[in-house]
Amino acid sequence: MDEPEMIEALPDVIEVKAAGAGDLEALLQEFTTEMRAQFDLFRRLRAGAEGLIDGADEALAKLARADIKASTDAIALIVRTLEKIDALLRQLERDRLDAEERLIEARDPEVLRGEVEALIAARVEAEVAGRLEAAVAARMAEVSGLAEGRGPP
Repeated sequence: MDEPEMIEALPDVIEVKAAGAGDLEALLQEFTTEMRAQFDLFRRLRAGAEGLIDGADEALAKLARADIKASTDAIALIVRTLEKIDALLRQLERDRLDAEERLIEARDPEVLRGEVEALIAARVEAEVAGRLEAAVAARMAEVSGLAEGRGPP
């Protein structure tokens, strides 16, 4: 089997994982949803089997105990899997933040300085415009009062 045929024979999961962090994160979220559903299923199975233990049929009780053990083992495995998925998602987030930080650190300090100065100038303009608008409104109210003969406030 040559390499292209081998690649086509790989399961979709492997291809999705290799595609990128965004796809991997989506895949991990899907796994989490599936694992939660499996967890609920095994919990219900265990609860149902617990009700059969005290029954009169010893063979049925023995099967119920085996089901409880299998369910408990499956639940433990699911919990460990969910913990690993959570750790992977946290690592992906840390990696994303590290990459963003590296991009910011790699930028030209003069460009960053210009962006900060532009942000400051925009804030100052907004504050001055707000104060000017308030002063004009107060003056208009004062002039309006003088026109009505009420005199200065």
